Amino acid sequence: MLTSRQKLILKAIVEYYVEYAQPVGSKILTKMPYLDYSSATIRYDMARLEELGYLEKTHTSSGRIPSERGYRYYVNHLVTRDSDVADDFPLVDEVITRHSYSRNLAVEEAINLLSELTKYTAMAVGPKNSEIKITKIDLIPTSEREAVILIVTNKGHVQHQNIAIPEGVKVNDITEVIKTLDDLLKNRYLEEAEQILKSRFAKEQISSFVEYQRQIYDSFIHAFAKFAEDKFYLSGITNVFDQPEFSNVDNIKNFVDMLDRREIVKFIGGKDSLNVTFGSEIELKLMENFSIISVPYRVSETEKGTIAVVGPTRMEYSKVIPLLEYIASNLGKLYRK
Repeated sequence: MLTSRQKLILKAIVEYYVEYAQPVGSKILTKMPYLDYSSATIRYDMARLEELGYLEKTHTSSGRIPSERGYRYYVNHLVTRDSDVADDFPLVDEVITRHSYSRNLAVEEAINLLSELTKYTAMAVGPKNSEIKITKIDLIPTSEREAVILIVTNKGHVQHQNIAIPEGVKVNDITEVIKTLDDLLKNRYLEEAEQILKSRFAKEQISSFVEYQRQIYDSFIHAFAKFAEDKFYLSGITNVFDQPEFSNVDNIKNFVDMLDRREIVKFIGGKDSLNVTFGSEIELKLMENFSIISVPYRVSETEKGTIAVVGPTRMEYSKVIPLLEYIASNLGKLYRK
């Protein structure tokens, strides 16, 4: 159990280090108006906080920096929401109002604004594919040699894939194949439909068009990928490159690759409230000095999306948290309209 004085000192060290990225010594703390204690007293408490694992001593300075445990305690017990962030709320309101006719655009623009205001990488993840069912698959001929495959879901999503009809293959024959796939995949969850499509049984249903089978198969896989892509938004990838944590070029390359492959998505979402995930809790070596702050927003009674900010563990939590909460709240209202 930390004393009230130790809590104040830990809070001061975290917030100073967040702002300046420099180890904190007792001399700096004695100059803070709310730490009206002697230098010896502050040094004692700093040593005690280090013994308890809340602070770490660097090799290049006599000062201390917060440990991951110190950040966790700060986030859970000490962080206060910066009231100045409310000055940015009208910008959020403007985005939501301007794109109230299109939820997807509203989410995308809100994420762009979030990355711009925080100077970190921002993202949004929509409801999981497990909630999406295929309701209809259809083929619409557009000419003798071209057609469009339509895939419709229970959430109102529609994907269309243009396909070329090879010589010697009739449109009616392709229509029958699509009807067969419609029977196979209708009312199936998206993930289940993808597994069925990859199965030997499904391939046998279209095996009569061996040279055409790959095109149909690829069209469906591409459509399924688009459903997932439509629910992932990313902005401000390069924002974090100004942080000291990215002084290594390899870190930059790995970070971009990780976001491009969307490995980070599995660590976002699934929570019902504000969540802060630190590097040691993430199974990615690159994320050791980083953290993710995420907040869910309600899409329906049974579904929720998540918005998140990725940045160094030395993040401005007092500013990022209220901004995330405000955006999530307003996106939730948009879906309830």
